[in-house]
Amino acid sequence: MSDLMFNTLILSIAPLCICILVAVFVWLRVKSSRKLDKQGAELHDQQTAAFLTQVGDLASAVVNVAIGILLGVALYGLIQLVFAGAWVAVFSLVALAVGLLFIVLLHERLGNWLFPSGIRPAHKPKKPRKKPLVRRLALPAGLVLGLLLAAFELDDSLLGWLL
Repeated sequence: MSDLMFNTLILSIAPLCICILVAVFVWLRVKSSRKLDKQGAELHDQQTAAFLTQVGDLASAVVNVAIGILLGVALYGLIQLVFAGAWVAVFSLVALAVGLLFIVLLHERLGNWLFPSGIRPAHKPKKPRKKPLVRRLALPAGLVLGLLLAAFELDDSLLGWLL
């Protein structure tokens, strides 16, 4: 009975959080009602763009940490298989992963070749901005954290929701 109540509670909280996030995003994108001069409006737009970029970088870092944790747990499982003597299973999994990566890259190149976007790059393209340190270190930190969680056998409670 309490499990049904918990699921109902989660299903009612999740849409509320999504609505709040959408409202905050719309609120940040809406121009202020007061009349700003041109320089003030540009400054406001730059500040909003910088804030949204920081929020995007933090969200990307959180997702990369989560992916790193899952990859770390999977890597620890492969290491256990290697030490258990299941070389064929490890080789098969790695070969299938490399094959899937090759197919995805081939599909992307074929799609770009068959359906070009028609947008030519600028003559002097802007130098891409350097990713923040938090975003660059998120995946390796998640990978190490996943390996540590699996080594201390805490991965069962972490991955219990997947089963």
